[in-house]
Amino acid sequence: MSALPLQHKRSKWYLEVLLLVAGYFVFGLVRAAVDRGDPAATSNALQVQRLEQILHIAIELPLNQAMLAHPAAIHLTGYFYRLSVLAVPVVLVWLYLTRRPHYSRLRTVLIVMMLLDLLLVWLYPEAPPRFALPGVVDYMATYDILGGAASRVPRPGVNLLAAMPSMHVAWTTWCACAVWSALRQRAPRAAWLAWLFPFLVAVVVLVTGHHYVLDILAGVALVAISIGLTRWATHRSEVRESTQ
Repeated sequence: MSALPLQHKRSKWYLEVLLLVAGYFVFGLVRAAVDRGDPAATSNALQVQRLEQILHIAIELPLNQAMLAHPAAIHLTGYFYRLSVLAVPVVLVWLYLTRRPHYSRLRTVLIVMMLLDLLLVWLYPEAPPRFALPGVVDYMATYDILGGAASRVPRPGVNLLAAMPSMHVAWTTWCACAVWSALRQRAPRAAWLAWLFPFLVAVVVLVTGHHYVLDILAGVALVAISIGLTRWATHRSEVRESTQ
């Protein structure tokens, strides 16, 4: 009799992994499929550049140029950019194993984020600074960091013109939210330190020419909106159940 609950738990664990991995690959395929082409993406990038100049936040080019004389820093930021997204599955596993009450809600937030991103990428395709801002050096391709040169070649299944919003910033902000919400009562100092992670990622995507400042702000807003929608849906579900 005791083997049945254990087997059931294992099945649920494997099912959870399968659904998340499949969902991520479907997300990538759909994101590539909604690519509306270079003209629209370049036009939107120019709009973002003009708006940032008006707001005096156009700092992508000077930050990118400041890296030219520092090859070691270029490689460090390149590796950090590529590897930072691995924090998402690590945090998911940590939540599942040690903070199960938080896991379900935060997993839903992550799914909502990805669905909203697909909508935004379709509505507002945008070429990143490395493609649309004169003078910006694509360090990942120039130094071929972790296959960066090959990843810049247009090919089926990849959308290179989807800089708005910055999903690197969104994903790492989600990680910080997850750690903060899970640890703020038991270890408040460690919880606050988690916010350094998305901040560092924001700096890295700027200096490497991957995103504009407005893309970063949109990534943070995406997380906030997804949390709000998840809370609203959860509240409505609880109210509906209480009235039945």
